Amino acid sequence: LQSIKERRVTIVAGSCGCGKSTQVPQYILDDYTARGKKVRILVTQPRRLATTSIAARVATERGTRLGSEVGFRIGGRECCQKHTKLL
Repeated sequence: LQSIKERRVTIVAGSCGCGKSTQVPQYILDDYTARGKKVRILVTQPRRLATTSIAARVATERGTRLGSEVGFRIGGRECCQKHTKLL
């Protein structure tokens, strides 16, 4: 989290299944929310199916509707709003 606080862009690399797409973005979102700071987090995925399924999983874990706090944008299809924080 310290690296993210000090830099505008941070790239997280890790092995498959380590939580870089699901857990790390939630840690960041929770930290910024707790400190009353605005944040928008972008997670990239190489495949369409991964994008939609990961977004749905994170939304479920957070107890929110897909497209509100957590969403996705892929090609011409998007499931997000102006206030979406994790994309």
